[in-house]
Amino acid sequence: MKVVITRPLEEGRRFAQLLREAGPFEPVLLPTLEIVFRDVDIDIGKYRWIVFTSPRGVRGLYRNLDKEGLKEIKDKRIGAIGRETAREFKRVFNREVDVVPDRYTAEDLLKVLKGLVGEERVLIPTTPATRDVLSRHLKGDIVYVYHSKEPEDLRYKIERLKNDLLREDEKVVFTFTSGLTAKNFFKNLDHEFLKVLRDHYIVSIGPVTNKVVESYGFKGYIPREYTVKGMIEVIKSLR
Repeated sequence: MKVVITRPLEEGRRFAQLLREAGPFEPVLLPTLEIVFRDVDIDIGKYRWIVFTSPRGVRGLYRNLDKEGLKEIKDKRIGAIGRETAREFKRVFNREVDVVPDRYTAEDLLKVLKGLVGEERVLIPTTPATRDVLSRHLKGDIVYVYHSKEPEDLRYKIERLKNDLLREDEKVVFTFTSGLTAKNFFKNLDHEFLKVLRDHYIVSIGPVTNKVVESYGFKGYIPREYTVKGMIEVIKSLR
């Protein structure tokens, strides 16, 4: 079974490797986002808490810290929106995070943090495309450590994928790991592809992403655990 992966290329390759290990799947890399990291000045000494909403935020912060900043982060309290982000923080900074909600949404992370953070200022390394759930309800300072852009050749690659699907009878799984991956994909589809897509599967990483899918008239499967591994379990059940 073919599985279309719309994550940025580096993350998409990791997704593809996990798929190959899980079964006889054929990953098709179709990045609908490109990640561009930013150079910014960050004084983490002002913050007791640092909260991450994606693994990219972890990598973006790391790229902007000097030796002193890397030492200071050992004394900070860390929140992460989900397990993937927590694992990336441990990989990059060699320590565990302090808070991960049971359900991996900004709303659930906020519920946990509100009782812990109090009036302390919070650093949120993220992207301009992020939802403002945390910053609106915490004393949060947003720092844009990366941004996303649509690949210039995306429309061409989508047209080529459509032509491939028209020649095949086998069902294909389309995966979306963020609202923006879904938006960039759907807005580049023509009427013919939209019609073809209704004969295939869609798997969204969570309810927030699936709301974007639904806004285009489709409904995706959602895993119990809002992670790539959770998505793979859903994909396995579709065979």
